[in-house]
Amino acid sequence: MKFGVLGPLTVRTSDGVPVPIRGKRLRTLLSVLLVHAGRPVAAHQLVDALWEGEPPKSYLSNLHTYVSRLRDRLPDLRIDHTDGLYTARVHPDDLDLLVFRGRVDAARLAVRRGEHAMAADLYRSALALFRDRPLLDLDAPALEPEISHLESTRLLLVEDRFEAELAAGRHVEVVAELEALVAEQPTRERLCRQLMLALCAAGRQADALAAYRTTRDRLVEAVGVEPGPALRRLHREILRGDVPEPPPVGGEASVFPICQLPPDTADFRGRHAEQRRLVAELSAAGPVPVVVLTGQAGVGKTALAVRVAHRLRARFPDGQLFLDLGGSGATPRAPGDLVAGLLRALQADVPDDVAERVAALRAVLADRRVLVVLDDAGHADQVRALLPGTTGSAVLVTALRRMDDLAGSTPVPVGPLAPEDARELLAAVAGTERVAAEVVAADEVARWCGHLPAAVRIAGTRLAQRPHLGLRAFAERLADERGRLDELCVGGVGVRSGLERVHGRLCPRARWAAGRIADLGPREVTEREVTGLFGDVVVEELMAFGLLEPRGVDRAGEPRYRLPELFRVFVLEQREG
Repeated sequence: MKFGVLGPLTVRTSDGVPVPIRGKRLRTLLSVLLVHAGRPVAAHQLVDALWEGEPPKSYLSNLHTYVSRLRDRLPDLRIDHTDGLYTARVHPDDLDLLVFRGRVDAARLAVRRGEHAMAADLYRSALALFRDRPLLDLDAPALEPEISHLESTRLLLVEDRFEAELAAGRHVEVVAELEALVAEQPTRERLCRQLMLALCAAGRQADALAAYRTTRDRLVEAVGVEPGPALRRLHREILRGDVPEPPPVGGEASVFPICQLPPDTADFRGRHAEQRRLVAELSAAGPVPVVVLTGQAGVGKTALAVRVAHRLRARFPDGQLFLDLGGSGATPRAPGDLVAGLLRALQADVPDDVAERVAALRAVLADRRVLVVLDDAGHADQVRALLPGTTGSAVLVTALRRMDDLAGSTPVPVGPLAPEDARELLAAVAGTERVAAEVVAADEVARWCGHLPAAVRIAGTRLAQRPHLGLRAFAERLADERGRLDELCVGGVGVRSGLERVHGRLCPRARWAAGRIADLGPREVTEREVTGLFGDVVVEELMAFGLLEPRGVDRAGEPRYRLPELFRVFVLEQREG
């Protein structure tokens, strides 16, 4: 069965016979699943798309009915349903959108190999799959961001194709096409630059200068700005009589695709539910998704973010940017310096003014599909400066503290590992047979580590370094609070430094409150107790840093909390010191 979304929605059998899909909601459901083929779509997204924000009371039941109808109508289309997420499984050759992406990937690979003529042909064949505006016959506001992004991507790839054509020496052949496109898109500086290069190569310098004047006039008239540095530089070269050389294929955009991600963690364990949620949130249609992972030091926020980012590389084909914001240190990096760093990584000019840097970054990322991973954010201003401005990209942030002042962001708290996952991690580092021989002791080691991945990994390394040390003996060492943090240190790296950073970020009254709670021992406290003793502001700060772990409710329905185990031990250590 063949599906088409790059134009009016089409469904055909393998023999080419049309399969009618009747009813707006059934067509909308199929379209949403196909546009996100191979990626999970949350039930609430489907509900919003089908009922445009006004679902019936029994919307979930109705959604199940529509999914069942679609399965009956299209038995060859596999629709998986797991944990409230729906995924359409389509062979890459059976959906024009997937064929399109495959050809674009092949074209980009040809560019990197220097096979410019082949790249141009592949870009042309990919663009030929567009029959019209995507899903032209469907009125579905929920899909409008995806449709707009596809149209923007289409224009970007037209420009990429002309870069390849010029690099292949086909200047004269593309002049007419470029003249028509520049007339349609007079403010697209890259198209104008390509036309000027093609005209110069054809001996038409006067026409190249005229094209520049037209684009400059339209830019000033439409948005009140002068052309960018690259276009102005080319204009000056032509005025001097220099015959400009074609830029490296891809021009200013040759940096794409770019991947700055650190390696995935080899011994990563657990977090299956969190990974599914993050994939769904970051793949959501609409404005740029901004997801903020929060949790105590050592809980594995960065490892989770990097793992999910690697999983989503196909979803963001233009690249994955990674930036350490240094937020938990004494001096978080300034927003202007962060933006400048990304601009340099993207081989773009860096203006002196911070606001101009932010605008330049958004211009470089405009209409691209890029995942931006911002690690260790200290405050919302750092993040705001680095947000892309157009749909298609997404941002994943890690932070010690919740960012309630980052409008439109989705907070995702990251807690300790489940006990069985912590045991698996310990086994991966210390040795599977060794842990299997002392399961109870292994679980105690993980428990004294607070089930934090960083602490468990250090404990496993200590055990691996001392193959004759029994897990029972090591668990007994960790049971002694006075020496536990010293035991959880290897090669000069320990959990204490992360705990110090968190403790240092708290206001004086919150530090005092944490000490009072730690004095109570490893016990739970009710929300009423801590609020009555310390006040709402202090309790909110401790919660924002993930330092009051939810422990359910008591018989009266009162929420209960406790300090994270290692943080409690650290606070006691500080008070005694």
